[in-house]
Amino acid sequence: MSDFALDDPSFYEDFLVEAQEHFEQIETNFLALEEAPGDLDLLNAIFRSVHTIKGAAGFLGLQKVQAVAHIGENVLDDLRKSRMELSDLVMELLFETVDMLKVLVEDVRVQVRKQGEAEDPDPTDLIRRLESLKTGGAPAAAAKTAAPKGDLHLPPSLAGVDAAGRKTAAAALAEGKTVLGIHVELAGAIYGTAFNPFSMFQMVELVGRLLHRQMVPRQPLVDLESFDSRAFHLDMVLLIEATEPIEEVRKVFGAVTNATITFHPLSLGGGPEAEAAAEEGVPVAEDRRKSGRRNSDDKGTSDTIRVSQAKLEQFMNIVAELIISKTMISHLVERLVPQVNGHPASAVAKELAHASVYLDHVSKEIQASVLGIRMVPVKTIFSKFPRMLRDLAKASGKKIDLQMVGEDTEIDKSIIEELGDPMIHLIRNSADHGIETPEARVKSGKSEMGTVILRARHEGDSVVVEIEDDGKGIDPKVIRAKAVEKGLMTQDRADAMPDEEVIELIFAPGFSTAAKVTDISGRGVGMDVVRSNVRKLNGRVGVRSTVGKGSVFTIKLPLTLAIIDALLVKSGNQVFALPGTAVEETLIVPPESVSHLTSRQAINLRGEVLGVCRLKHLLKSASPDSADESDGLSVVVVSAAGRRMGIIVDTFVRRQEVVIKPLAPYLASLPGISGASIMGDGGVVLILDPAELLQLAVQEAV
Repeated sequence: MSDFALDDPSFYEDFLVEAQEHFEQIETNFLALEEAPGDLDLLNAIFRSVHTIKGAAGFLGLQKVQAVAHIGENVLDDLRKSRMELSDLVMELLFETVDMLKVLVEDVRVQVRKQGEAEDPDPTDLIRRLESLKTGGAPAAAAKTAAPKGDLHLPPSLAGVDAAGRKTAAAALAEGKTVLGIHVELAGAIYGTAFNPFSMFQMVELVGRLLHRQMVPRQPLVDLESFDSRAFHLDMVLLIEATEPIEEVRKVFGAVTNATITFHPLSLGGGPEAEAAAEEGVPVAEDRRKSGRRNSDDKGTSDTIRVSQAKLEQFMNIVAELIISKTMISHLVERLVPQVNGHPASAVAKELAHASVYLDHVSKEIQASVLGIRMVPVKTIFSKFPRMLRDLAKASGKKIDLQMVGEDTEIDKSIIEELGDPMIHLIRNSADHGIETPEARVKSGKSEMGTVILRARHEGDSVVVEIEDDGKGIDPKVIRAKAVEKGLMTQDRADAMPDEEVIELIFAPGFSTAAKVTDISGRGVGMDVVRSNVRKLNGRVGVRSTVGKGSVFTIKLPLTLAIIDALLVKSGNQVFALPGTAVEETLIVPPESVSHLTSRQAINLRGEVLGVCRLKHLLKSASPDSADESDGLSVVVVSAAGRRMGIIVDTFVRRQEVVIKPLAPYLASLPGISGASIMGDGGVVLILDPAELLQLAVQEAV
């Protein structure tokens, strides 16, 4: 931490979180500002966010961040005060400023956490261009307000300010700046407290710029006989250029105790009225020296707290162990009650059974609570895409309107963090392959403006995210030709495949229909990454498309990765768990109803031919069948990646919540297995991956 001004990393961690929140707000407001350039509320909101980042960076000694934010703040100040017009050049430079701030803040994250290598960019050129914009930029159509002239008026409490301070304040006022004089009268009670009066210099950075600071003798002057070493005989005077309203300035200094602080708005020229305004001042504390604390109505409390993700993960792990322990107790009770039936201990066993039921109820409430804590709205990731799509549209010469639906849909934070990359690939795909150029859209009878819609919604215990575009769609004929050209399949097999399966080939590794590689897409790696990343989240991705109408990519994910609802099945001597989100239904079918089609088996499910396969064959298990199949075959219908199949097992066990545990590295490559869990009897159950099982079934049939 030697590179930083403060030794406590928690200050920087708080800054990183707050800066990220401000960046999201800034970009959202920038995009809105492009549509409404004269919106003063948007400009003020952006200005406040940049100013807050600048002030916090100054407090923490982050000079590069402070310098870039300061010049950006000046440009924004000129825009909101109509001293500059919001041209395309100004807008692009402002976006570039935010991008630079993001990189600089990310460097702070790297250094604080000692993870990775900092980029350490040089913002000198950007600062120079922003400064030239200020000095030579386009002036506003409205004429500038004439700068005030005259003498500087100071109230008696600021009369001790020296000539240098007066000159600096007068110069700022002459430029049309807002200047405040702050008089701080410290109380003797401040001795022995942790508060450093000089920290108020850094407070100024949050609301403006410090022009002048000075200690002035307190009036009336004290003689030596009445001198008290525990009392303050000098007052602090601060002259600041305020960039925030006086109410905001008061809030910042409102945290100071054991001091009486008054504000005096300063001005040039004017007569008795100006002098009266300066003399009146604005008190910020009324004799706090007596109480040494804030008034009861100024508690400044908050109903939220920040908790590190590591602590939440630890909490979740403890809850997961509680679920395992609860399952073990339930299993023991199930075994105990029949054995003591008619025994004197049966009454105790019944009480134990009731306690087990209550424990199950409480543990589910705890589980629901901790999952609720981990849930965050998808807008935290959706908010990143308007800026990205704007840049993609500009780079490709297209017009694209982004619409977002269901932004308040909540999902586990750990899933949100992993969902970003797949969505980036899908949105880039929609912008590059889906949406046509304005000319092509007009020729096909569409509007020049293409539309991309992001949707999110809950479906049972899952979250569905859709990326829809009204572009040219995916042509199965083109996909077939490309698949044959790349040697992925023969022409006969390609012709025999239905269009829905052909379209799914876009997720194959290295597959791309782009005629040329661009900065946006075309390398054939994006869609494969999408499917593999979604599978890691125990989810699935599919696509529907109509030529000339557009495409819809659908990602279906579990609400959480820690605890899932599963169907326990038995195959051979082993119990397996199938994620409940992939199970459509369970069936008992007569053995003679299974049809043999070349190398595949199938059943007739309500008029639909459904391929089936034995689980032990998919997993290459040599264990013998342990169930009598004369009464029927136990079939689980599962779906993944837009496909369905039936899995034949020996028997259904039960539905149960299971805690997902990662596999050891030497087991992680097992086909068809995604994890493991511990059962009530202490045994280990393997969790199946439905998507991989479907893939294994396809390979077995080839």
